[in-house]
Amino acid sequence: MNCKNCRADLQPSFDYCPTCGAKVIRRRLTLKNVWEDISVQVFNLDNKLFKTFRHLISQPEVVINGYISGVRKKYMNPISYFAIAITLVGILFFVLRNVYHVDLTPGSIANSGKTPNMDFVFDYQGIITYLIIPMYALMTWFLFFDKKKLNFTEHVVTNAYITGQVSFVQVLICLPLFGFLDIRYDLFTWFFLLLTITYQFYVFKKIYQIGFWSAFLRGFIYLILFAILMMVIGLLIVFVSIATGRISLEDFQA
Repeated sequence: MNCKNCRADLQPSFDYCPTCGAKVIRRRLTLKNVWEDISVQVFNLDNKLFKTFRHLISQPEVVINGYISGVRKKYMNPISYFAIAITLVGILFFVLRNVYHVDLTPGSIANSGKTPNMDFVFDYQGIITYLIIPMYALMTWFLFFDKKKLNFTEHVVTNAYITGQVSFVQVLICLPLFGFLDIRYDLFTWFFLLLTITYQFYVFKKIYQIGFWSAFLRGFIYLILFAILMMVIGLLIVFVSIATGRISLEDFQA
């Protein structure tokens, strides 16, 4: 008997190839075993997703420090966790725009005719989020530079876990909230931003084992840097939108 992946010799009792680690498949394809393969290999739902979500709330430092120190089997890796969360957020925005018909741009401005409709930006939210993670990491690395515990790459990992976690929470909150209540999305966004930064520095407080006021001060500075970053990104989006013809300068006229 040979491994179908690497052709190594296998004993009949083997469930996994000792050479390449591939699972030995003896059954014909059915919907049940196809779903089992997908859940384990793609979605990694063999308890890891739910355990990672739960422990990123109760003991985030264990999940993040564990991955950084080499633990790879107990929790989902940050890239998979982040990717699934961002995919779900993309589905969330589709539902908000096309099912709930929620105005995702600031209502008082978008409806006044002073600015163009920028809802199309949400079509690219996944790409934007991937690109912005290193910027988050740069800011948190700078704010904790004096502690010299995590390097820049480890801050990328930490922020990927954090962004993935708050994205899951965003989906869980928004789907029922906007389905039952008529509220403005921009107001919710400001509230959720404060919640996100609070959670972010709760995580860093746990990782760096610092006091409340130290975490609060760093979080306040981060909020200022974040506001500046959002302004710069907003201007870049407007510039690119004008350059590509998605909007024009005339759209800004009253």
